[in-house]
Amino acid sequence: MKDEAITVEDYKCVSDEFFAKYNFVIERMGPNPKAEDVLKVMEALTGQVMKERVKSSKVGPFGFNKQQGGDSSEGLSEAQ
Repeated sequence: MKDEAITVEDYKCVSDEFFAKYNFVIERMGPNPKAEDVLKVMEALTGQVMKERVKSSKVGPFGFNKQQGGDSSEGLSEAQ
């Protein structure tokens, strides 16, 4: 399924959520932001949301270096 072509129907399924976020960022950025800048801000906001979720223990840890309890640097020193 992940190798199938993306269809207009697929876009319709995700467009409401995407454009709600996109339009929110445009409103906050001021007059006439470039699309590239809006997408960069959206990416930065996503990173902040993930950090806040980890702090409040809603999700996480995430990434390739997951540790169950303890310092993440412990795994690095053992691997070297």
